[in-house]
Amino acid sequence: MGFILVLMFSYNWIVANEIKSDPGFSDAFEFLYVGLSLAKTGQYGYFQSTRKEILNDFNNPEVIKTKTYIKGESTAFRPPIWPLIIAGIFFVFGYSLTNILIFKFLIHLLGIYIFHKTLKLLNFKEYLTITGTFLYAISPAWQLYSRLFLSEPITYFFITLWIYLLIKYIQNKISIIPQACVAGIIILCHPYSLFLPFSVWFIMFLTQKLKLKVFIISSVICISIVSLWVVRNMVAFNTQEIIITTSSGEVLAKGWNEKVPKEHTNTQGDLIDVRELYSEFDKNLNKDHFEVARMKFFKGATINFLKNNPELIFPIISKKIKSAFNPLPESRKAGILEIGRWFFQLLSFLSMIYLLLWSKNKLIKSLIFGLIFSTIGISLITYSGFRFRMPQVGLELLFIIFVLDDIIQRIKGKINPQASA
Repeated sequence: MGFILVLMFSYNWIVANEIKSDPGFSDAFEFLYVGLSLAKTGQYGYFQSTRKEILNDFNNPEVIKTKTYIKGESTAFRPPIWPLIIAGIFFVFGYSLTNILIFKFLIHLLGIYIFHKTLKLLNFKEYLTITGTFLYAISPAWQLYSRLFLSEPITYFFITLWIYLLIKYIQNKISIIPQACVAGIIILCHPYSLFLPFSVWFIMFLTQKLKLKVFIISSVICISIVSLWVVRNMVAFNTQEIIITTSSGEVLAKGWNEKVPKEHTNTQGDLIDVRELYSEFDKNLNKDHFEVARMKFFKGATINFLKNNPELIFPIISKKIKSAFNPLPESRKAGILEIGRWFFQLLSFLSMIYLLLWSKNKLIKSLIFGLIFSTIGISLITYSGFRFRMPQVGLELLFIIFVLDDIIQRIKGKINPQASA
């Protein structure tokens, strides 16, 4: 196993290092851009420079170090945690993209260690603990996104950490504050996990794994952490809007349109080019900050679409929820890692069904129901995709390990009834 891990890490490092100089993928570029802005100017925003100029600068770390950038507009188009981390790495260690890659690989190693501790905390047999840790380490989804500068691997780590802290609290009754704080960080890593902590806490309250007081305190702490960012946005944009990301308007428009019932898939949910609506947006542009105005416009356009097409509401909902829970790719993506990803998701899906039907473990059932309800909630708002599910790999892997343990115990019980008794 050790040899395979070293081989996998080495190969992914080589690939990531080869493509790091061309972070042209728009989402990945945005995180780097805002992180650079924070490090150079202290502003969570943009420069008065073109995209091409910034990309060229990333290829010349020494140029970035001495270059003076002129502040542009503030932004909240991306959630803040990953850009803040990038800014910290740039500021402390220099402006090389290699430093960001090193951090991503190191934090995955830390995630492996934490997941191993989680399995130990749950008292699995050593062979299952080693197997689960190995599967976590070589996750095809992590391999795919370890090569890009997206926020998914960071969210992956924090969800892993949150699961560990939550289980540790339930078992040892240590302070509830760490897991609640990490839950807020998860939401600020990627809003796709917006409902996950609250859903899990609520189900655990219903199943008596958490007291009502703990559920409320955890929720208040989590909301307070997220609120710090919301208040920042209110001040920065001089608005009363509650904003986690200003991209929420476009997300709504992409998740609610006439193409969804027939064309939406769990690998290609981003169906429309919202720039098609920009001509209408320009006519309605008001005094708000551009991003806020754009967000409001797309939200209004979505509401208007629903008012004018009520007959499409149920088909859109059913299509998106079906896609969100379908572990198989609804439109093909090539590559061995893509095959590995959907195979893992299939095992996870079957494990969830198995545990819901036959397991008596309240903890794991609470995690399953929490994941189900949070997935339904976010699927109603946004468009789904395998990429957005990547950070919950650690949680899904827990389901698989629980099933393996249950099956092994049942087999042992049949072979040696006295031992099982």
